[in-house]
Amino acid sequence: MGSLKKELHRKSAAICMLFFFLISVMSQETVAVLEAPSLPGGGFVEAKPFTLTKNNLVTELPFLGKEYQVTFELKVSKFPGTDNVQRFQNVIHLSATGVNCCNVGDRVPAVWISKEKGLAFAALVNGIANYWKVLPTVHAENKWILIDISQKLVDGKYIFEVLVNKESVDKVENTRPHAFGKVKVFAADNWYNPVEGQIKKSHDNQ
Repeated sequence: MGSLKKELHRKSAAICMLFFFLISVMSQETVAVLEAPSLPGGGFVEAKPFTLTKNNLVTELPFLGKEYQVTFELKVSKFPGTDNVQRFQNVIHLSATGVNCCNVGDRVPAVWISKEKGLAFAALVNGIANYWKVLPTVHAENKWILIDISQKLVDGKYIFEVLVNKESVDKVENTRPHAFGKVKVFAADNWYNPVEGQIKKSHDNQ
């Protein structure tokens, strides 16, 4: 663990671009560039939209700090029908355990689309392993949705916040933040059907 911290410190003041979304991985003292040789070069940024598929392990992060940011754009080509067995379809899922739910580290965080054409998300907040919210806003098909999930240290407090199209839809102090090693990044995961649609890196982070 000591060697990992030294490496993170050496590579401070940078961010990690993974395909279509940005993951900034931070601790209280460091911000790391995470290298994943199996991904395409050029900063690991996929310029073209990426189609979501089931059980698609994008990469495995060696470290996820108490501060982090996950931001990307989502375009749903078809929302799940009312006759769909599952109410939710998965977009992305970061997991430190490789398990769906509902213990510490299972969802850090994860995002879904609902039958009601809204977004849902889960994360670890204040010791609640499955801090879960279903948002009421109805979205249209074939329009890009900007999603930003972050946890940042602000004035000595860890603030968890979710932004949708730059509007804050959930914001709370997390008094029990966690850091994790080896976090798997799925787009989409193996426990839900994937959203019929695409995601890409947010233009706000180019």
